[in-house]
Order: sequence, then C-alpha cells, then structure tokens
Amino acid sequence: MNRRDHFRQAQKRRYQSRNYRNPHLDGRKPFPWKLVVVALGILVIVLGTIVSVFAHPAFRIRRVEVLGIEYIQPAVLETVVAGYLDERALLFFKRSNRFLFSGSNLSRMLEEQFALAHILVGLQEGTVYVQLEERTSNLFWKTQGRLYVVDLEGVVVREVQDEQDTILQQPNLKELPIFIDTNDVAVDVASLVLTPEEVKSAFTFFEHLTQAGIAYTHIELDRVAGKWVKLVTQQGYSILFDLTGDIDEQYKNLTVVLQEVADTSTLEYIDLRFGDKVYYR
Repeated sequence: MNRRDHFRQAQKRRYQSRNYRNPHLDGRKPFPWKLVVVALGILVIVLGTIVSVFAHPAFRIRRVEVLGIEYIQPAVLETVVAGYLDERALLFFKRSNRFLFSGSNLSRMLEEQFALAHILVGLQEGTVYVQLEERTSNLFWKTQGRLYVVDLEGVVVREVQDEQDTILQQPNLKELPIFIDTNDVAVDVASLVLTPEEVKSAFTFFEHLTQAGIAYTHIELDRVAGKWVKLVTQQGYSILFDLTGDIDEQYKNLTVVLQEVADTSTLEYIDLRFGDKVYYR
C-alpha cells in the first residue's frame, strides 16, 4: 500500500512540474539548408542578370549625334548630354546604359537649358540622336550691359557672347531691332521678356516706319514706370507709343504730327500713348 501511494505521489509531482515530453520528439527543428541554398542561388542569378544587363559593354551608349543646330555651340550641348549619360542610376550604374536611358528626361533637361522650339531624342544601336529646332531670332534684348536674342514669342533664345558672335556676322540678323531695358532686370535663356502680342505690335509699328522712311536706332522700355516704349529715331527725336494700344491709329497720329512739323531736327519727342491726344516737343 505504501509503495502504491509513493508511486502516485511521484507521478503527481512529475505532472505538476510539467517535466514531460513526447519521447518520440526531441523538440528541435532541423535547419532548412536546402531552402537557404535555393534562395542564395536565386539571388546570385538575379544579381548576375542585373549586372550583365546594366553593366555589359554591349548595352552602352557610345555616341551622340545632334542635328539641327544653328546658333547653339555644339560643344556646349554635347557637354550637357554627356553629363546626363554619366549620371548614376540604381546606385551603381549609369544612364549611358540603354535600359537606364530616358529620352524624355534628356529632352526636358535640354529644354530647360536652351531655348528650343522643338526637340526629338531617339536611341538606336548605341547612338543617341538629338533632333532639335532652335527658336528663331527676331530681336535683340539688352540689359545689364548684356545682349540677348529674343524670338517672336518674346522668349530669350540665347546670349550674344561678343562682337565676333556668329549671329552678328549674318547680314539678315545683325540688323534686328534692339530693345533696351532701362530697369536693367536680369534675364535667363528661355525666360519671357515680351508677350507675343507686344512683339507683334512692335513689328507692325516698325513696318509702318519703314514704309514712311523713318529709320531708328533702338527702342527703350521702362516696365516699372508703366510699360512705356520709346523708339529713338536716327533723326534724333523719340517716339513714345503703347504696345497694347491700336498701333495703326497711333501711326496715323504720328503722320499728322510729322506733316505739321516742317523741320524734324527741332523735335525732341512725339508722344502717341494717349489716344487722339498727341503731344510733341
């Protein structure tokens, strides 16, 4: 009887201590070596594929060909393109790989740095083709002692570097009208200095003057004082007119004044900015 009670007590203490386990299991799971090897193999294959695609010389862009350049310095534009191709992509690779190259991004970069009317970027057999059309040159804009070329949209096309600049060597371009900003406001390439409507009105007025045989040297603008425009004639007097007003009517008023003044050498200015009221001195 005592032996039976002793056995029951031992079993009870063992149960309460939770010191039991399945004798067929040791409680340890085997390390999944096969799964690790498969995962490492897949990783090596993926990395090897990436390196072979993004770093292999066969997929490298080697040449840049630019078409349509007229006034932009080719070396400057090619430097910008080369800088883009040398940019890092995916940390370790460069944009010079055909799969990491983006024609739209390069187009956007060139449009930000050059005044272009149209640009098309293509890639074929390791060569980047850039077909561009520069904005046309229609007038000069002078500010802070620097001279810029502006198109019919009033957009700054580029800066004239010096007196030997190619644009000044072309007879049909070197005689473009010169607009002088009396406020000396700094401008950048692709910035807007005149609205298309103002440019159109100015050239309409210039055509009238040409037909009347009135030559001029330059045009001054004061944006701060009310956007007035002063055209300085070769005869020495100035003509003030409004680019936002009726150009044809202002020219008619000008002809009336010139008919009344026998000697234009005595004129200082003619002010056409106030409708039918014309002032001159």
